[in-house]
Amino acid sequence: MAGVESASAYAAVEPNLRLIPLHQALTRSLVWLPIFVLFTRARFDLDGALVLASLYYLFVVVLEVPSGWMSDRLGRTITLRIAAASWVGAHLSFLIGDDRFWAIMLGQFLLAGGFASLSGTDVTFHFDTLESLGLEREFARREARVASIGFAAAAMSGVAGGVLGLVDLRLAFLASLALAVAQLVVAMRLVEPPTGRHADPFVRQLRTCAGYLRDRWIGWIFFYGVVLVTLEHVAFTVAQPWITEVLDRPADDLGVTPLLTGTTFAVVAIVGSVAARSSARLGERFGVAPTLIGFGALSAAVVTGMALWVHAAMLVLLAFRSAQGAAAPVLISAAVAPVTAPGHRATLLSINSLAGRLSYGVFLLVVTTDAEDDVVGVLTTFSIVSWSLVAVLIVTAWWATRGRAAATT
Repeated sequence: MAGVESASAYAAVEPNLRLIPLHQALTRSLVWLPIFVLFTRARFDLDGALVLASLYYLFVVVLEVPSGWMSDRLGRTITLRIAAASWVGAHLSFLIGDDRFWAIMLGQFLLAGGFASLSGTDVTFHFDTLESLGLEREFARREARVASIGFAAAAMSGVAGGVLGLVDLRLAFLASLALAVAQLVVAMRLVEPPTGRHADPFVRQLRTCAGYLRDRWIGWIFFYGVVLVTLEHVAFTVAQPWITEVLDRPADDLGVTPLLTGTTFAVVAIVGSVAARSSARLGERFGVAPTLIGFGALSAAVVTGMALWVHAAMLVLLAFRSAQGAAAPVLISAAVAPVTAPGHRATLLSINSLAGRLSYGVFLLVVTTDAEDDVVGVLTTFSIVSWSLVAVLIVTAWWATRGRAAATT
C-alpha cells in the first residue's frame, strides 16, 4: 500500500519538472524592464524615478519575510500564485497610471509583492520537487539550467519591450499584463511537493533561521546575499538614463532610446543566461567563494566603466551587468538548501533578500536626496561603494573559510 502511495505521489509531482522551466521563463519575461525608468523619468524626472525605485525596494522589505514564512507555512504553490496575481495588478496600475504618482507607487507595491513572493519560493519549490523525487543531488545543475532558460526569456522580452516602447511606452505594460496572466495559469497547475514541511510560528521561525548563521560559511553566504543586491543593481538602476545620455537625448524626447535599451537588456540577459548555466561548473572548479567574489568584482567594474566614460563603446561592458545576478543565486541556493530543513528554506532566503533590499533601498534613498539629474555623479558614488563592498567580501571570505576545506557546492 505504501508503494502505491509513493508511486501516486511521484506521478502527481513529476509534471512540475516540465512546468518549472516554463514558469521561470514567464517570470523572467519582464517586457517593462527596459523602458520603466524611461517611463518614470519622463514623468517625474530622475530624482522622482529614483524615489520610486527606492520605494520598491522598501516595499519588498515589508513583504519579503512574511511571504517567505507563508511559503514555508502554507505552501509553495499558493505563494507562487499570489506572486502572479500581484503582477497582474501591478501591470494594470502601470498601464492606467500614466503621470499619477500614487498609481505608479501602487504598481511598485504590487510589483514588490510579486517579487517578494517569488524570492526564495521558486528555488525552494524546485528543490522540494527534486527532493520528493529523490533527485536533490541534481539541484545545482538543474537550477543552473532553469535560470539559464529564464535569462534567455528575459533577452527576448527585452527586445520586445524596446520595440513596443518605440510606439508607446505603455504597450510594454500591456504585454507584461498578458504574460502575468499566463504566469498565473501555469502557477495554478503546479503541484505542492509532499515534503513534510513544518514551519514554526512566525517569531520562533525567525529565531530558528537566525540560528543557521552561527555556521561561519552559511553566515558568509548570507552576508554575500546582502551585498549582492547592491552590487547587482547599481548599474541597472541608472542604465536607462545613462543610455539616454549616450544618445544625447532629453528625457522627454527619447527617439530610438527604447529600442537601444531593449536591445541592450537583451544582450545583458543573454550574457546572464550563459553565466547562470556556467555557475555550478565554475563553483566546482574555482570554489564557491572565489567565484562569487569574482562576479562581484565584475559588477563593480561595470558601474565604474559607466561612470568614467559615457560612450556607446561602454555598452560592451554593460552587457556583463547581469552576470553576477544570474550566477550568484544558483550558488547561494545550492549552499543553503541542503543544510536547512524544508520548513525553514524559503524563510531564510527571504530574510537574506530582505536584508539586502533594505540596505540598498536605504542607500538609494540617501543618494537621491541630492541626485538632481546628474547621472554620472550617481554612478561615481555607486562605483566607490561597489569596490568598497568587494574589498569587505574578500576579507570576510578569508575569515569564513579559514581552517576549512575549500568550499564546494
